[in-house]
Amino acid sequence: MEAERVRLNENLKKLENINTDYHNIKSNLAVDQDSLSVYARQLGYGREGEEYIRIMGLGIAINTDMPAGQVNYTVSPVFIPDTTIKIISLLFALAVFAFLLIRDFCITAIFSRFSEENMDV
Repeated sequence: MEAERVRLNENLKKLENINTDYHNIKSNLAVDQDSLSVYARQLGYGREGEEYIRIMGLGIAINTDMPAGQVNYTVSPVFIPDTTIKIISLLFALAVFAFLLIRDFCITAIFSRFSEENMDV
């Protein structure tokens, strides 16, 4: 009996969420004329005096993944803190500096060895 009550409560919460979504869509369509126009076009309605051109073979051109008037809730993006970016850039700059320093020492050592060999001859 308890499991049945839990299942009914879960179903009730889902229905309440669906009801809230539909209420938001209804409110949005009642206030926003552009959303209402898009929704009417999805249903196949048009304005007086409009002419339609149908191109066969393209399928449905309207994106029906999200109906007009539906409220879209966005998720906040995750940012990398500025200090982390600064530390990474500092480490990268030190690595480039070390690479250039080692390269300069190698070139200097090779050049000095080459010039010593030419001096002996």
